[in-house]
Amino acid sequence: MLKQLKLQAELKQRNAEMQILQEKRTDFKKRQDELKMALEEAKTDEDIALVQQGIDSLENEIAEAGTDEKITSASAEITRIEGELAEIEARGNNPKPSKKDIEERGGNSMNRYQIRELLKTGEYYERAEVKEFYDKFKNLRAIGGEGLTIPEVVINRIMDILGDYSTLYPLVDRITVKGTARILIDTDTTAATWIEQTGTLPTSEVGTITDISFDGYKIGKVTFVDNSMLQDSIINLDDYVVKKIARAISLGLDLAILKGTGATGKQPEGIIPQLPTTNKVIVTDPTGYADIVKPIAVIDTGKDSIGEIVAVMKRSTYYNRLLGYSVQPTSTGEVVAKLPNLKNPDLLGLRVVFNNNMDDDTILYGDFSKYTLVERENVSIDKSEHVKFTEDQMAFRGKGRFDGKPTKKEAFVLVTLEYTSEA
Repeated sequence: MLKQLKLQAELKQRNAEMQILQEKRTDFKKRQDELKMALEEAKTDEDIALVQQGIDSLENEIAEAGTDEKITSASAEITRIEGELAEIEARGNNPKPSKKDIEERGGNSMNRYQIRELLKTGEYYERAEVKEFYDKFKNLRAIGGEGLTIPEVVINRIMDILGDYSTLYPLVDRITVKGTARILIDTDTTAATWIEQTGTLPTSEVGTITDISFDGYKIGKVTFVDNSMLQDSIINLDDYVVKKIARAISLGLDLAILKGTGATGKQPEGIIPQLPTTNKVIVTDPTGYADIVKPIAVIDTGKDSIGEIVAVMKRSTYYNRLLGYSVQPTSTGEVVAKLPNLKNPDLLGLRVVFNNNMDDDTILYGDFSKYTLVERENVSIDKSEHVKFTEDQMAFRGKGRFDGKPTKKEAFVLVTLEYTSEA
C-alpha cells in the first residue's frame, strides 16, 4: 500500500513536470513562428541582423533547456511508474501465494536444470505435487472451474522440452512476466561523445526510448488420452501428457514467431509481417551461395554489434536449392566441393534452422535474440465436453498465455528466390 502511494505521488510529480516541459516546448514553437514572420517582414540588413540575433539566442536557449530530451525521459518514467502501478493492482486482484502454497506446488525456485536431475534419480515422480496433479488429472471430468493448474515442477519440465519440438523457441529472447509487461528499449545506436574528464555528458546522450507493451494471448490444444493409460503408472502418463502439451504449444509458437498477425488475430506479432520493405529482398536466378547470402548486408551493416545470424528455411528449400551448390563432381566423378553436414546444416558458415512454416524458396536471415517472447501465465489443463466415450478416451486441453514481438525489426531480412527458367 505504501509503495503504491509513493508511486502515485511520483507519477503526479512527473505529470506536472511533463506539463511544464510541454508548455515550454509550445512557447519555443511560438517564438520560432514569430521569428519566421519577422524574417519575412524584414526590409533592411539591420532588420535581418536583429532577426538572426534572435534566432541564435533562441537556438542556444533550446539547446540549453534540452526540452525534447527531457520530455522523452519523463515519458519513459511515467510509463515505468504506470507499469509498476498496474503490476501492484494485478497482484491485488491475484494475491501472492503463501509460503505454504508455494512449497505445496514445488517451490518457485525449482528450475529446468534441477528438474532434469530429479528425472534422472526418479525423485520427480515421487514429489507430492506431481502425484497430486496426476491424481486430479485422472479425475478431470469431475473437476469444475477454469481448469487444473499444472504445478511449477511440471511446468518447468514442459518448458524444458519445448525446444525438442520447436526450432525457433530456443533462438528467441524469452522472459516470464505477470500482469501487463512494458519494456523500454533504447533504439539509439549513435556513438558516444568524447568530453573532458570533468565535463558533463550532453543531454542528447539520453538515447531514443521506445515503449513496447506485451499482451497475453491464449494458445491451447485438445488431445485425447486412452482411459487405459490413466490406469497405468504415473511415469507413462506424465511422459505422454508433457510431450503432447509441449509439442502442441511449440508448433503454435513457431508459426506465431514467423507469421503471427498480432492483436487482430489474438496472437503474437510475427517477424515477417513486421519487416520493413527494405528488408524484403528478391533474388532472381541465383547462380551460387554468394547471390543468396549477399542480402545479409541489409542487416549486418557494421554500424553496431549484432548477435548470431541464423538462416531459417524449409527443408525442401535447402535440399532443392542449396544442396547442389555444396556437391560439385568433376568429369571423372570426384567430389571437389565441401560435403554438406546434413546433421548440422550450414550456409557458408551460417547455422541453418529448418521450419516448415516458411514458404517455399524463402530464407529468413536474422538475429533472433531481437525477438522477445513473453511467457505470461502458467500452463493449465481443463476438461472438454467432447469426450470420446465410445472409444474409451478422455479429452483434455493444455493451454497457456504468450505474446511476442520483434524488438528490432531491422535485425531480419527475408530473401525470396525466384527462378525464371522454371516459369
